[in-house]
Amino acid sequence: MRPFRGTALDRRTFLRGAGAMLALPWLDAMLPALGRPPAKTPRCVFVFSPNGMHPGEWRVDGDGRAATLAGTLAPLQPLRSRLTVFSGLAIDGGRAHGDGPGDHARAAGSFLTCAHPKKTGGADIEVGTSVDQVIAMQVGQATAFASLELGMERGAAAGICDSGYSCAYVSSISWRTPNTPVAKETDPKAVFARLFGDPVAAGDAAAARRQRQQDQSVLDAVRADAKALAGKLGSTDRQKLEQYLQSVRELEQRLARLEDDQPKTPVPDGLLASGQGYAEKLALMYELMVLALATDRTRVLTFMLGNGGSNRSYRFLDVPEGHHDLSHHGKKPEKLAGLAKINRFQLEQFAAFLQRLAGEKTGDGDLLGQTLVVFGSGLGDGDRHNHDQLPVLLAGEGCGAAKGRGHVTFAKETPLANLYLGVMQAMGLPGNTFADSDGVLDLA
Repeated sequence: MRPFRGTALDRRTFLRGAGAMLALPWLDAMLPALGRPPAKTPRCVFVFSPNGMHPGEWRVDGDGRAATLAGTLAPLQPLRSRLTVFSGLAIDGGRAHGDGPGDHARAAGSFLTCAHPKKTGGADIEVGTSVDQVIAMQVGQATAFASLELGMERGAAAGICDSGYSCAYVSSISWRTPNTPVAKETDPKAVFARLFGDPVAAGDAAAARRQRQQDQSVLDAVRADAKALAGKLGSTDRQKLEQYLQSVRELEQRLARLEDDQPKTPVPDGLLASGQGYAEKLALMYELMVLALATDRTRVLTFMLGNGGSNRSYRFLDVPEGHHDLSHHGKKPEKLAGLAKINRFQLEQFAAFLQRLAGEKTGDGDLLGQTLVVFGSGLGDGDRHNHDQLPVLLAGEGCGAAKGRGHVTFAKETPLANLYLGVMQAMGLPGNTFADSDGVLDLA
């Protein structure tokens, strides 16, 4: 039972105190006496993995809610009741349709648009409006940022990156219009600055507070002398001295409150460190995503683990070969082993992100309960370059719109757009179509 309270914090007061820099996450102290929490608002996140997945390790044993997540998916087993792994989904727009090679560009460009990218290396790029931007156009006005686009690798908006396809397709999964990709941010420090202000200044302020806590105030330092002086004064002067000392103390406390009581978002550990490796950077990006959602800076997020066809080396996993090279495994055991390590690492980090969302309490629930998180790739097996049997899963409940279904198998060629249409409706959007959808996928 919720404890009775006669007073409550005014959230708007905190927002004014913080200026335009920061919105606070929901606090129990904001609940009015005998009142109910404010209506929960759903959020959505789309995470893109390049180069498909190891064909034999993206594995679910069984069907329905009793299914067991195995292989690459094993790190998600503790969250099994809160997610659904889908089999049978496809993006027809990712296929060649007479355009020849360029599957990696098409896989990225079509991932959230479910449309066929125009094969061009010039300025006449065209694909489709992505689902995240369709949602952002409807719900984005309620937050400081209509949407937030993040990635682990820089990209280019011009030039040719894949068999005659523009680099814009390789570098972007988010498209504001069919001709306008949305640039992503790849520097964690820049992400923090965009959301909450200069992280260096925030770090300095935190250091200053710690220093003030360690140092004695001027009054504390002279307390003994003041006491000795008071013993030599008459009652009237002692009273004046005490009033003076008290007024100075109150002034110090007021000034401290003006600085210290401003709601601030803590700078994540390691954000200001130099020489961050890929693993550290990935963890920071996921943490910033949690902060952005928890503080309601945005309700729509996209994140690219790598650009389409990424050939990043994962030496810290003892995998020196490039990711793209390994995805062309030709069923060679040594290449499949390296690919499995990369995919397993990706899912371990993704599982940690979901656990962070689940640990972020919001009134009588948690942030994962308010969020719909799609994870997937625009390719099934990178060696085959197939755009069907895509590795796709959905986590979270979206304020009750979804329930974990374990493992659900659909007929082959079921459009991935059907899932996106379900997410759109869960986010409160009207309409019954998106891209090439032929129905809406039931999230519950």
